[in-house]
Amino acid sequence: MLQSYQMFGWILGLLLLCWAVFSSRLFVFMDNPGSRRIERLDGLRFLLAFSVAMHHYVYSYYYLHGQPWTPAVFAHNPLNLRMGVFGVTLFFMLSGYLFAQSSPASWLHFYLKRFLRIAPIFYLSSCCCVLLALYLQRHTLVSRDMLLNLYYWFDAGITGVKPPLFGMRDARLINAGVAWTLYWEWAFYFSLPLLCFVRQKTGQLPLAISVLFIAVYCVAPFNQQKAYFIACFAVGALARIVPESIQIPKKLCDSAIVLLLVLIFSITTGRYHINFLPLFALLFILIALGGDIFGLLRLKAFVRLGDASYSIYLLHGLAWYGMNKYIAAHNLVLNRTQYTLVSTAVMFVLLIICTLTYQYIEKPFMALGRRKSPWLKE
Repeated sequence: MLQSYQMFGWILGLLLLCWAVFSSRLFVFMDNPGSRRIERLDGLRFLLAFSVAMHHYVYSYYYLHGQPWTPAVFAHNPLNLRMGVFGVTLFFMLSGYLFAQSSPASWLHFYLKRFLRIAPIFYLSSCCCVLLALYLQRHTLVSRDMLLNLYYWFDAGITGVKPPLFGMRDARLINAGVAWTLYWEWAFYFSLPLLCFVRQKTGQLPLAISVLFIAVYCVAPFNQQKAYFIACFAVGALARIVPESIQIPKKLCDSAIVLLLVLIFSITTGRYHINFLPLFALLFILIALGGDIFGLLRLKAFVRLGDASYSIYLLHGLAWYGMNKYIAAHNLVLNRTQYTLVSTAVMFVLLIICTLTYQYIEKPFMALGRRKSPWLKE
């Protein structure tokens, strides 16, 4: 495992390789000509998914070398510790930004589209976890509560529960336990009808500020983490309307974003603490105002991989777990250089697989969700 500055250099090298490989014509099938989507947000999605993958890279390495899945393993990799909070925080803000103004003609159709967007890759990830757990437990198989436990693994993330599989108590770590964030995504989606009703009465700005107030001053004293997540969605909603009243020169936005990134990766603790939310909030608002980190977020490779970010998010844990489990099972002894080269190869195989899962699984189901269902009134 690389240490500190070496890890930083490797991560930068990975991003450069991503830029070189995925901007080639081989991946032109990932382009969306004529799309009205905001390119810098697609590029942001990739960097967020990549950050979470690098966070779990350290967890997975130490876990499969006999250490517990706790933040203590980041003693020599503080950058990777902070990358996890960075990725999840901005993902939640991005959801708040995209859906804050939702007012669908049919809420049933809205939830159908959300299900078809979330469930297919979730089920693919769960199937891989179930099959791998079944293989690993083949000699000590426990069938008690098997059907009930399997139910939770195929709930599309709504319950946030991932029980043991076939007696494997830590089965949720096969995919790095990433499905917990979907519980909060669904909670946000289910709150939208109420938020939409209140927004029509008050306007979006008073609503967003009110939710922030409740999170910071009413929820945080009892549960910092829950307050933090609620506030993230509210910040995303706030960022949606800030550009209507404020305009900042792009170079100033980009310079401020770089400064904020330095602060975030220097002084935050790697925990979801409400005290650090202003840094992340200002960062996201500057991106909403047009900041793209001097063009970084608009790089063709990052925009393309941004489409595959959900696949990257749900499948990267399987890649790290499978790699480390194979090395351990075959008693392979790799030095730091060899392990890093293997990790690099695994990462790029993962990214290529994710472009294909987006193209052949995610994209068709999203198209299906956009169709008008004859049994749903619009």
